[in-house]
Amino acid sequence: MLPPPELVIDECLDKRLATELEYRGRLARSVSGLGLRGLDDPTLLQELAKLGHPYVIVTADTAMPLDWLSEIEATAATVAVTDSRRSEEFLESQWYHDVVHRWAHAMRDQPQGTVHRHTARGHRPWRSKKGRGPA
Repeated sequence: MLPPPELVIDECLDKRLATELEYRGRLARSVSGLGLRGLDDPTLLQELAKLGHPYVIVTADTAMPLDWLSEIEATAATVAVTDSRRSEEFLESQWYHDVVHRWAHAMRDQPQGTVHRHTARGHRPWRSKKGRGPA
């Protein structure tokens, strides 16, 4: 039986999210904590595929699935995109913290190789605003 997926916090998010999630009992590390800081997305996806255990890359890069779909599919990456459309009542940093903490359990439970978009109200399989993207 495989261990639960590790939530890997992308560099575009605050790396302290990984520590906060660990305090809440979630298996999480930041990209920099894995020693993968500064890699472009295709190289990062390739390196994450070498971890030897399931993972979910948690990112605020809403273009990642559109820009790197072939790399995501080739590495069977599981991607959780935190939607950037935030409520006016939140500062940007607060918004990402809130959404990641709110849906960490759903991110962990995403089927391997899927891309989901997470907002304050819910989560669903990712589709670009133009209707393109994985089903």
